[in-house]
Amino acid sequence: MNWLSIALIFQIFVLVNPISSVPALLRAYSKKFDVKKIAIYSVFIAFIVAVVINFVGPSLFNLFGITLNSFRIAGGILLLLLGIQTVWTTDKDETSGSGKIDSLISIIATPLLTGPATISFITLKAFELGSFAMLPNIILAFSLVGIVFFLFALAIPRVNAKVIDIISKIFALFLMGMAVELIIAGIKGTFGL
Repeated sequence: MNWLSIALIFQIFVLVNPISSVPALLRAYSKKFDVKKIAIYSVFIAFIVAVVINFVGPSLFNLFGITLNSFRIAGGILLLLLGIQTVWTTDKDETSGSGKIDSLISIIATPLLTGPATISFITLKAFELGSFAMLPNIILAFSLVGIVFFLFALAIPRVNAKVIDIISKIFALFLMGMAVELIIAGIKGTFGL
């Protein structure tokens, strides 16, 4: 069985959308924090959360009596809202009030990188494909996220915030497309279409 899927790795990468968290790194840089350390620790913590959800999430279906199709619809709505928020938000200053490196790392790791939408998507895919089949895809997707995040941390003095915003909004459009597909699949499954 081939457990690696380029499409799934790309979907996780787009969903995590490390580029949308770059404004938090820019804020950290403006406060003279160690941006490389923040980038590395944030991705590591987000990855650990994703792996735990990968193995624990599917068992929550039985615990709460949730059907796969209901979760598809709920996850799709959540992804859609995240995509809409990303497209319409002009000032992504989620870190205001964060004075310490640890709190900034926590905010970037979750909810920015591994937030509710990522958790929903990973839970759904782990339920459909199996947790062990998902694991290599999560590892590779977060490796890519880590590389992108670390490269941004290195280049932060030269990063153009407008370009970051545009790329983030493009990723959000793909995210909204994934959301619509999940909602349609959930509705079809629920009503036997």
